[in-house]
Amino acid sequence: MSNSRPLSLNKDPLCGAAPHLPLSGGDSRKQARGKVRLFRRGRLLWERDNLVVNAGLTALANLLGGVTSGQFVSVAGFGSGSTAPAPGDTGLGASPAYYNAIGTITIGPSGVVAAGSVQFTYQLVATDYAANPLTITELGLFGNTGSAAFPAAVGTANPAWTASHAYTVGNLIVDSNGNIQRCTTAGTSGGSHPAWATTIGNTTNDSGAVWTLVAKSTAPLPMIAHVVVPSFPYTGGGNYSGTWTISM
Repeated sequence: MSNSRPLSLNKDPLCGAAPHLPLSGGDSRKQARGKVRLFRRGRLLWERDNLVVNAGLTALANLLGGVTSGQFVSVAGFGSGSTAPAPGDTGLGASPAYYNAIGTITIGPSGVVAAGSVQFTYQLVATDYAANPLTITELGLFGNTGSAAFPAAVGTANPAWTASHAYTVGNLIVDSNGNIQRCTTAGTSGGSHPAWATTIGNTTNDSGAVWTLVAKSTAPLPMIAHVVVPSFPYTGGGNYSGTWTISM
């Protein structure tokens, strides 16, 4: 049974402690807990309880012990798995998956965020090119101990680059490094792979075509929190945003 309920978008009554409900795979009394919301163009679509996984508790212990590198939440993940979260989860349940940087972080007590809670914002916008198309059924929060670059896309259906092929603006391909390149100047590709850009936003000249690197291919670690959500499609045109509040 869904635990969604309608809320006024002009109020935010929820940023204190979330309902303490049993979560799949373990005793919820031993886990931090939280609430995840998704909006589209300002309209609330749903909210869900999340699970802070064991790796997230390890990251928290590191932070309390003064080990900060890569342990704090910095990346949101959007995946296509549907298995209920469990404490032992270390990543999203299925690919394709897409990862991008989180937005604002608010540490309570501040505004509507209660003491002992922290709220993260996340979003998918029209410029998240490598997320298109993706039917999203799960979300994750991640640290980044590997210092990977984002956005990143894993397991997409985008085709590999082809030699001597006519490309149009907006075409996406997987380059020889496994990264996602977007055609930003139409033209015909060369006879062999160019020296692909490896920095997000940088371009590659490919005979008559020009490519811009829009996503790398390494998933972040560690996973901090995980939630399965009602399925929603991202096709490049929608503007999705959300909040993810974790309470200790």
